[in-house]
Amino acid sequence: MFRITAYHPNKGVQIIKNIAQISDFIADPETIVWLDAMNPSKEEMEKLASEFGFHPLAIDDYFTPHHRPKVDEYPGYLFLVSHFVTYNPKKEDVRPIELDIFVGKNYIVTLHKQELAVLHEVADRWSRHPQAFVGGVGLLLYDILDALVDSYFPILDQIDERLDQIETSIFKQEAAESPERIFRLKRTLLVLRRIATPLRDMFNILTRRDQPLLSEQAVTYLRDIYDHTLRIVDTIDTYRDILAGALDAYLTVISNQLNAVMKSLTVAATVLISVGLVAAIYGMNFRYMPELTWRYGYPYALGLMALIGVVLLYYFKRIKWL
Repeated sequence: MFRITAYHPNKGVQIIKNIAQISDFIADPETIVWLDAMNPSKEEMEKLASEFGFHPLAIDDYFTPHHRPKVDEYPGYLFLVSHFVTYNPKKEDVRPIELDIFVGKNYIVTLHKQELAVLHEVADRWSRHPQAFVGGVGLLLYDILDALVDSYFPILDQIDERLDQIETSIFKQEAAESPERIFRLKRTLLVLRRIATPLRDMFNILTRRDQPLLSEQAVTYLRDIYDHTLRIVDTIDTYRDILAGALDAYLTVISNQLNAVMKSLTVAATVLISVGLVAAIYGMNFRYMPELTWRYGYPYALGLMALIGVVLLYYFKRIKWL
């Protein structure tokens, strides 16, 4: 599926229906063309390569999934690999959606294999404000990449809420579920960091090299996105540290609970062993034991065992084991 829009300062916004007309539009330096394609076939990509003059390696890059954002420079255009991200809070699963972008002097081509609603929002916004095209392809590129980077922040907000829930649950009855949730979140943050770190490097390249295809105004806007990616990476690292601390806190809670159980078992075992010692002595049934024929021997033995138990419990209470 293709959506092709052309803007000319005198003719305004035009919708291009035929791919074969693209080369005629981009031949005019005053015209800006944005082609958005979802899951194009190899035949369609060959047509695009013919119309725009794309290198075969760049076309192969589209059909080869990339897990890391990057920037490749070709004569007359740039090839960018970037990623939107989606998040399933129930499964705590992050899925990247690759977005490949060709940036020429007066055109942008965006390619993706799944539907991206934000691109429709950008297209609608630019169609309502065609004067924005006056800023050139650099501002259009900024708007697309800005929407891409902004997709990370709601996910980080949801992860922040998850962290608060985990920290609260550690000290409650549901603490047993905490390790699984912690490790799921750690995997989520690892995926985000694998994407966000090279994305930060990509913007660093775009803003620090001399880019003849991008105006100084566009580079200034891209620096703002670069700052956003720095915030994203720093936030991810902070959340990973918090998760590590939460895991340590969980292990500490479990250790304290185990110590409490061991103390209780120790107290019970000490009392029972001491009481059992008295019972064992009077249970030997030797013939010449004075207490065996004593009328009050049985109550005496029971009282002695009760006294030993009370004294031991009082002692453990004093040392705060109970």
